[in-house]
Amino acid sequence: MELQVKMLRYDNLTEEDKGSVSGNGAGPEYSQYLEVIHNGKRIALESDGMEPEDATFGRDLNWIMALLRQVYALGVIDGQNDDTRIPEVKL
Repeated sequence: MELQVKMLRYDNLTEEDKGSVSGNGAGPEYSQYLEVIHNGKRIALESDGMEPEDATFGRDLNWIMALLRQVYALGVIDGQNDDTRIPEVKL
């Protein structure tokens, strides 16, 4: 079980990704991208490119809470399936 989080520049995106990312703000080439991978599968690719008036948790940043909940749930599942974890000791 593995969770990876990467910060990418526009130049590091695949051509397919470049065609699908938001062009808000100054343009996609000036944005940075957050990529989250779980067990080799991408579960999120998000951009910091947005208009200043939309940069609120209720608008363009609403993905943050959903992503935190998702990766937390994945961590719980991974922890339950991990045979290498340290057993709980009751004192």
